[in-house]
Amino acid sequence: MSGRTPVILLVVAAVLLAYVMAFERGGPGRREIESRSGLLLESVIRERITRVRIASGDERIALLRTGEGFDETWTLEEPKQAPADPEVIENYLRDWEFAIPVRTLQSPSPEDLLSFGMDRPKAEVSFEMGRAKVRISLGAGTPVDGGGYVRIDDQQQISVVSKDVVALFDRRADGFELKGDAGAPDLSDLLIAEPDGGAATP
Repeated sequence: MSGRTPVILLVVAAVLLAYVMAFERGGPGRREIESRSGLLLESVIRERITRVRIASGDERIALLRTGEGFDETWTLEEPKQAPADPEVIENYLRDWEFAIPVRTLQSPSPEDLLSFGMDRPKAEVSFEMGRAKVRISLGAGTPVDGGGYVRIDDQQQISVVSKDVVALFDRRADGFELKGDAGAPDLSDLLIAEPDGGAATP
């Protein structure tokens, strides 16, 4: 073995490590994932989400988050550019964050996957966290007790979810759009009505 071989191997390992770190930047750490054990989306951390994409039928929605804390802003990117309602998005993400599977099928057969409709998913939702991305697909099949079949990324396991989770796939862009002066403070209580008789007499 050449004396240069260990050096080359170290360089290759360093490049691979840098690639993995760059690819997963923004994604959750192992401790964060472990703390979410048992939830449907263990690797999705709401505070780290930078973009959400929803595809259902002909509907395509993209929501972008910029800034943090008081400077955080959500924008509707697709199908049009418009301010998004942060409260609506917060509720939507919270519903995903605490979603739990009804049951999980660890090793479904190819025939099972076909019957679940995973070869032709009818909707998908993607969560981007920096360079990290998690995609959840809703199969075309329906469990006998209602709800739906979902797959996370290209994992083998399939989860059965409730109707409430299935409903999260079926959203429309106008439901996320900021309406009028939504979010503006209500100042009606600060207005002082004038007496009918004009100025008060001493």
